[in-house]
Amino acid sequence: MKALIKVTGVQNLEDTGDDSIELITDGIFTRIPGGFSIKYHETELTGLEGTVTTVEIVGDTVVVCRRGTLNSRMEFREGYKCSFLYDTRFGSATLGFETRSVKTKFDSTGGDLAIDYIVNMEHAVVGRNKLLMSVRPSRSQ
Repeated sequence: MKALIKVTGVQNLEDTGDDSIELITDGIFTRIPGGFSIKYHETELTGLEGTVTTVEIVGDTVVVCRRGTLNSRMEFREGYKCSFLYDTRFGSATLGFETRSVKTKFDSTGGDLAIDYIVNMEHAVVGRNKLLMSVRPSRSQ
């Protein structure tokens, strides 16, 4: 279904405090085997214009894939530590993260997602991030 998607990203960096960005955009929300999928286009506001983001929620796992001007795949599960390649047109870097919590509540009409995670580079913590997402049916159905 067509959906109205609100994405809020909050970064807490050691020396600068909280920095947040909010995107409200149209996208597609669908049921997939075992869960749900959210797909939307990033905009100039996020600095990722030309990138398509897909979020898949299956069980206790959330996978965020970005393809376009930035390519990445991040898998979130509570207590899960992993690294991923952050590939941009300016170059690539390997980042690591540890998921502190994942909360999801979805049904066929939409739902909410909250992920709290710590980002590190070369095993040093560079920030604590939160990804909040709200999905509702689009009024222009």
